[in-house]
Amino acid sequence: MKFKNKAICFTGKLAELTREQAEKECRARDGLSIKSINKELDYLVIGSIPSNGWKFGDYGNKIVKAKQVIELGAKLQMISEDEFMESLENHHVTNSGDINEKILICKFKALVINGDFDIEGFEKYLGELKNMENSHVSAKLEDPFIYQDLYGQFEGIDLTGMILIQCRIVFHILLDSDCQLIANKIKKGFDEIEGVKGEFSWSEKTEGSVSFAQMIKLIPQKYRLKN
Repeated sequence: MKFKNKAICFTGKLAELTREQAEKECRARDGLSIKSINKELDYLVIGSIPSNGWKFGDYGNKIVKAKQVIELGAKLQMISEDEFMESLENHHVTNSGDINEKILICKFKALVINGDFDIEGFEKYLGELKNMENSHVSAKLEDPFIYQDLYGQFEGIDLTGMILIQCRIVFHILLDSDCQLIANKIKKGFDEIEGVKGEFSWSEKTEGSVSFAQMIKLIPQKYRLKN
């Protein structure tokens, strides 16, 4: 997802930023915040907190209209909240501030059988990460069918009884810190959780780190998966 001169619309409830904050972040990256669906729209960002109708394929007017204009050949793309947040990481704001630290971003994603993994152990580990100095934890459980139906992910996989775990841990660290060493320790902790085998990735950010750190502070920490 790109921002510069792109028209972006939001629908659904975002799990992290408020709608106003998300629109502000788009404008800070020279994007255009649009309120309605039309053939000139570039992206429809879909919040990850579903309404009751989503499990039955009732996604609401904006998503229905977006599907219609896409079928008619429009350039519009439907984007998950997670892809939107990742794009914010990778595109710094126009005036991003001085570089006085760097940020380590660790991510973990796993498809697990609902009720058949050590959720208490998972939450305990996330709590340990949350209590580390200068860390920010965001974790959630989601219905993977929505990702399969709307974004074309998990194609060919039977998702019956499955649930999707997604976690992001952000560390504010000194410029000379060894990110690889820290990331390896974080990954080892996830690997030791019973019943959870997922994908771990990490990246470090220097340019734009000040503005990104300010944005992250707006997001409430969440490490309880059951709430």
